[in-house]
Amino acid sequence: MRILVIIVFFISLALAHQTSMTQSGAELFWANPNVPLKISTNTQDLPSTQVLNIINQSMNQWNQQSNAQIISSSSSSNKIEFLSDFPYGSAVLGLTEISYNSNGAIQKASIYLNDDYTFKGSPGLYPAGQVYLGDVVTHEMGHLFGLSHSEVLNSSMFYSSYSGQSTLSSDDKSGLRSKYNQNYGSITGFVKGGSGIGVLGVHVQAISRNSGESIGAISDENGSFVIGGLNLNDTYYLYTSAIKKPQSLPGYFANVQTEFCPGAYVGSFFSKCGSEFDGKPTPVNLTISVPQVDVGTITINCALRSDQNYNYQKLKANFTPIKIFDYALENRHEKSFVGWFRKTTTSSWSTPDVLQLDLSSFNTGTNKKVKIDLVAFPFGSQREFEMSIYQNGHAIPETTKHFSFIPETQTYSIDLSATLPLAVDESENNFEVHVKSRRLGSSLVALTFPAAFEFSTDAYLPYLLNISLLEVNNGQLLPIMDSEAILSDNESCLDAPFTYAISKTEPQEAPATIGDDQTVAAASCGTIDPPQGGSGPMLIMLTGFLMILILSNSIKGRKKFLS
Repeated sequence: MRILVIIVFFISLALAHQTSMTQSGAELFWANPNVPLKISTNTQDLPSTQVLNIINQSMNQWNQQSNAQIISSSSSSNKIEFLSDFPYGSAVLGLTEISYNSNGAIQKASIYLNDDYTFKGSPGLYPAGQVYLGDVVTHEMGHLFGLSHSEVLNSSMFYSSYSGQSTLSSDDKSGLRSKYNQNYGSITGFVKGGSGIGVLGVHVQAISRNSGESIGAISDENGSFVIGGLNLNDTYYLYTSAIKKPQSLPGYFANVQTEFCPGAYVGSFFSKCGSEFDGKPTPVNLTISVPQVDVGTITINCALRSDQNYNYQKLKANFTPIKIFDYALENRHEKSFVGWFRKTTTSSWSTPDVLQLDLSSFNTGTNKKVKIDLVAFPFGSQREFEMSIYQNGHAIPETTKHFSFIPETQTYSIDLSATLPLAVDESENNFEVHVKSRRLGSSLVALTFPAAFEFSTDAYLPYLLNISLLEVNNGQLLPIMDSEAILSDNESCLDAPFTYAISKTEPQEAPATIGDDQTVAAASCGTIDPPQGGSGPMLIMLTGFLMILILSNSIKGRKKFLS
């Protein structure tokens, strides 16, 4: 099988929340957030009006998220255009060139698209050598704003292209807001291992109670992280894991540690010391009155931490129901629970987990509902789930959920969600959630996850069950927020005994031979002199689009990659 790898010359530095940085650590940004952009539609593949419409759709998505705005201009030095005889090499599909000064202030930015490739006018999966134009343009506009790559699987800034990348995720929106807006929430903290050592290059994901989506950050060399641009009136659950593909990130992360534990490290949720084995991650509430929260120290756990009684039930032939939420005892309006399923080689449904919710003491009145979400996609779990809900022993057929096909992108979603009204008679508000699982076939895995065989696995990965109480307020269905903070950090219960101190690496530039005897610059983080050899204060960073083309009709062959 012939493989052609297309790689870009330089990629920008991805620190906490995917922001690009100079070698000295300055964040790239537009001092004037109104960025004029000259748009050219000079491709042979699509009508000019369709190209302009796609570019405007991508531009408008970004513009809706922050004070930073891309403004169409007929005379700007910032531009997006299609080039034939691509000057950066025939293997490069697209590239963003950013010129900036020593403080990180962007002076000029241009997006170049290789017109030797075939751009399509609608979303979907395409054969090798073809790609939806919006998937490329939306990603590159993120670079133009100063964002780098993300390991959040549905992010438009994910390094590997996938069908549907033209739509911004919560991760993309938060990344932009954290650079240009201050009226959003943030979560900060430190990731540490044994002996209190900060860990460079841990992927920290905040899972939203409201949407189930993930917003990510990567810890720096002392373990600190910042997840900014977060929506308020939401609760977040923090999940830490090792970087999956350090070589797709800048040279800063070239020597990150991934082996902290006696066995393989997969990932774990943040829970306070003394509660690591109750299966209930610590909620982090962000509200208008408390928009910023410092969680302190988060430790890397060497095993997935879940409820001990639950783990015992997983060993039995028949699962005895366990209560995971008792409103009378806890007096809280949201609860999360960590479940898991064994690795399996069969496609048969598992024995169901049976999880009980006792909401009988919740004063419902009217217009109160309960929302139950099963979140698995952000963790890369190669599982198909079925969720069924029973109320007072009776099945509610419309709440039985399976993974779903998304016609627009021709892909699948494994996350599940059900919202149902609470009975006015409080005694009727006892529920059971039945969760079954089975292995996804390899073709379905490839249609579910980008870079599927690097960023997903059938190992013991978790699912997160979120239970959220809601009420109708001024015609809107909103979460009922808890005001009592229950944070407690992990400084006194550090795990990961094999953690050792690591310093960031300096960017390296070296040639590399990729496929078919092509020699290109190695993917790395850094800056280069201007193309004309100028020696002024302006530096240039190139960030581009990487595509792996496998010349076959297989699903894997239709995947493209960004770098």
